[in-house]
Amino acid sequence: MAMNAFEVFTQINKFKNIHFNVYYRLYSKINKEFPKQAVAVSSPAPDYLIQNLRNARTSQNVLEIVKDHYNIMNTKQVMQALRSIYSLQKQGSSDLSTQQMIKNPNFEKLCHKLKTQAGLIELNETIEALKVISYVGVSTTSTIVQVLLQLLRHNINDLSLHQLIFLDFLLRQFKSSPLVEALLIALPIVFDYVSKKRVSEKCITLIVNNLRTFFQNGSVVEPKSAKSIIWSICDMEENEFFEPLLKDAMNALLININAFDWRDLETTLSKLTMKYSSQYPFYYDEIFFDTCANFIIDKDLGFHEALYTLRKMLKPSHSNNKLLNYLSQKCYDDPNLLKAAPPMTIFTVAMSVSLTEFRPIHWDAIKSALVDTTCFRDYKKPDILWIKLAAALCSLDIYKFDVLDKCFSDSYVESIIKQRNLLDYSNFILVCQAIRVFQPNYVHLLPSTNIINNMLAQMSFNEVYPLEGPLIKGLGGDVYVKTGIKSKVGHHIDHVMVLRKGGYPVSLPQDIKFLEEISLAPDNQLILVLLFGPSHYTSNCKRLKSSTALMIRTLESKNHTVVPICLHVWEALADFEKVPYLMQEIKTSTENEQVYEIR
Repeated sequence: MAMNAFEVFTQINKFKNIHFNVYYRLYSKINKEFPKQAVAVSSPAPDYLIQNLRNARTSQNVLEIVKDHYNIMNTKQVMQALRSIYSLQKQGSSDLSTQQMIKNPNFEKLCHKLKTQAGLIELNETIEALKVISYVGVSTTSTIVQVLLQLLRHNINDLSLHQLIFLDFLLRQFKSSPLVEALLIALPIVFDYVSKKRVSEKCITLIVNNLRTFFQNGSVVEPKSAKSIIWSICDMEENEFFEPLLKDAMNALLININAFDWRDLETTLSKLTMKYSSQYPFYYDEIFFDTCANFIIDKDLGFHEALYTLRKMLKPSHSNNKLLNYLSQKCYDDPNLLKAAPPMTIFTVAMSVSLTEFRPIHWDAIKSALVDTTCFRDYKKPDILWIKLAAALCSLDIYKFDVLDKCFSDSYVESIIKQRNLLDYSNFILVCQAIRVFQPNYVHLLPSTNIINNMLAQMSFNEVYPLEGPLIKGLGGDVYVKTGIKSKVGHHIDHVMVLRKGGYPVSLPQDIKFLEEISLAPDNQLILVLLFGPSHYTSNCKRLKSSTALMIRTLESKNHTVVPICLHVWEALADFEKVPYLMQEIKTSTENEQVYEIR
């Protein structure tokens, strides 16, 4: 009989029974939290104090909340107060200087409360608390710093690799003291031990297989254990081997979603988003992403939680109209949220709204704020991807001179060319096309034609044309279809054809290289057929992305008829359905009934 997961971990611990147990620390969170029997979990009541701390607009607000609730604050509330202060100070949203913060009696109260509860907080929270108070400028010799350092000294064997690295970095910012120096000596020794004593691949396989058996047998999994499995998988190197177990754990988590607070869900979402890539798409869970959005709305967690969640949704191209509407309503209710917003907030709003053609409620007010903001004018930090922002704004019909000026500066263009990121090239070409068509007043900002042509030469376009054969068959011959045509401003067209009145095809010259070389009789219509793969659509609702829709509009502005075909839909068709499907799509588009979503 196969051992269950608990027995597997027990044998591992017997085999390697040492205090500094690497197996236990790196991979046995699953065992530590795995239940021997099902435990009923009731839905926790909302913690309004934590919500108030999260929604505080200034550090002074946070400290006033601490003052008013000092006697009843628990460890979670103390940690949230520290997080809020750190976030506000770092974003420049604080009304207190570092010196004012340290001397503030309410901050002293917060540090005292932290000191009295230090033994109750988790190890990662100890490190987080140390990070916050050191960022604020609390002295290394202060009692609270010494208490936290002592806690870390006693628990040094339980630190993960990530925690060891960060703690080493953090301590090097401290002034020298005997305890700091002792920890700096010990950390490399512990790191060396942890990095060399890995759980074997065979052991991991055994654990994963037994956990899968546990799920498949219909055993009840405690919510906390499901979360631990997900986090443990995300802490390991990406591997398709984990996909089935991750799906099982995600299902168990979703079934018991009410057992979690927002912090657990947000951390889970962050971990999954960090691991997601086109190579490992299984870390993306559509239902979980939507569940997080609904959680924010139902609990009314506020503008910033909605914003941070939308930012996480950008990586897998997940769109959620309800969350966009929620964010937009918050901005409408409090216009200062965007008027006084820092650049990264505006960047996230622009990127989120521009993901698809959907526009949230109060869009006019949001657009006005995006147009009027001056936050980018003197911004020099490298965390804003200017060409990505410019493409997003152009798709929203917003052409901001300060953003475009940065995009087309010599230094920025040189950096794009040097990095050779094809997505940057694509956005760069799209912005150039949009300016030429929709904002000719800014044409003088564009770089030389040679620079654009060099980018185009390095971009790889589709060389497989599955629509070509069916189009030729449907139109009656290859003289009616031209494949792989380019425009002089950088468009790549899969297939081009001309129809005369009545829908009859017109033969095309075979030596045509550019779209602009095709001459049309007065009653003729130029048809452009474009095949779009998954990268042109959102992951969940399969809406066409705004960037692709903008490219289509630049072609339609020349009175061309664009026929978008979704590769996913095309591949699902039987062979006998393909020619009729194409002919119907062309007919529908020429009758001005085009729809940009997958049909």
